[in-house]
Amino acid sequence: MTMSRPHAQVMSRKPSMVLCDHHLLVAEGLARALGNSYEIKAVLRSGRDLEDLLEANPPDVVITEIDLANRSGLAVAELMAHKLHHVCFIVCTASTDAGALHRALQAGSCALVSKQEGVAALQLAVDLALQGRSYLSSTLMQCLIHEQVLPPVRISPRQQMVLGLMAEGMKAQQIADTLGLSRRTVEAHKARLRYLTQTHSPQELLALARRMGLLRQQRNTVIA
Repeated sequence: MTMSRPHAQVMSRKPSMVLCDHHLLVAEGLARALGNSYEIKAVLRSGRDLEDLLEANPPDVVITEIDLANRSGLAVAELMAHKLHHVCFIVCTASTDAGALHRALQAGSCALVSKQEGVAALQLAVDLALQGRSYLSSTLMQCLIHEQVLPPVRISPRQQMVLGLMAEGMKAQQIADTLGLSRRTVEAHKARLRYLTQTHSPQELLALARRMGLLRQQRNTVIA
């Protein structure tokens, strides 16, 4: 499942990357697999080491497991969420804990990738993140779907249109131009949709909208 985020990075150099996993051999294996496409700045196993590196010299992309030595990858992502808007945080995990996955989305992670999906899925997630999109693996989506039974939500036809255009990857101004609305009105619709679904980010909103049947079921959905 792919989703679009507010900011895309445009660069003429190799994107820089840091990999962090409590099993250092796993991170080193990923570094070897991805090294031809990205500049690997560091391979770590400690959350505190990751935090220190981000404070000193942040990369374009961080790939981290949830559980790390000293401090969790989620704690680092939450700490850095308001400081490093330009860094793409990607969670590559063996965990199926729905609570941790929700927390990762709320922390601003732009991709959740199951380790079961392998390097190809991870590279796709990275490439999408650098384009301003997000990625949620089908395996982890199923964990979120089965985590709870969702109550019905009623939305207006206009909110349905905004939601549909978000799913096509449009940003707020593009939606406004398409529907003949002001950007402020579109943002109000999006805020109302988040309120109705009790979500905190576009990623959560569209993931839950799909679960609730507010979006047409399909394998890959693009989210604004």
